[in-house]
Amino acid sequence: MPNLLSPLEACKVDLFAAEDELREKYPLALAERVLRLREMYNYWLANPSMKDRQLRDAIMSRYDVSQSTAYSDINIIHQLVPLLSQKSRDFHRARANEMFLETYAMAKARKDTKTMERVAASYAKYNRVDMEDEMTMPYDDIVIQPFCATLDVRVLGLEPIPDAYNYIARLTKELSRDFRDIDDVEFEEADLEEKQLFAPLSDGTDQPQG
Repeated sequence: MPNLLSPLEACKVDLFAAEDELREKYPLALAERVLRLREMYNYWLANPSMKDRQLRDAIMSRYDVSQSTAYSDINIIHQLVPLLSQKSRDFHRARANEMFLETYAMAKARKDTKTMERVAASYAKYNRVDMEDEMTMPYDDIVIQPFCATLDVRVLGLEPIPDAYNYIARLTKELSRDFRDIDDVEFEEADLEEKQLFAPLSDGTDQPQG
């Protein structure tokens, strides 16, 4: 018997699969879990400002599960967001096109030409059929590059200087010896008397007269 997928792995593969397909492919408990995660995933996307505790309460109320199970679901949902963002867009795009076609068919059956015209215009605009192929930017193909801060200069193709701090101290000492006519200059902070420079005007306002 093949290894049973975890709920997260099952969601990665079949989150938007038909319910009967899920029940045929997975044990009942896992199929039910995927269906629950799908519903709450869409619920969370529709309510992006929702806090985890609110989502927890919604899961516990709707499905009568324990708090630990609800938090386990939330953890999976958070992991699904970056993994399924593209798949989710494709899914909703397909659903929207299906709704356009269904609405158009209903309007056509009623001979409602105005609605047919509006649906056709919306369909064309949504799918950008009026744009030339070369003008269409493949935004969906852009992959976000991860960037991490580092002190390792090798990422720039440079070799690190061994014992850099001692090297700097030694170089400073050598330059000080070679250029003895260079003296350190003492300085002091300028007193700008800001309270006088930016004092309120005589009319009681802080804005200069135009």
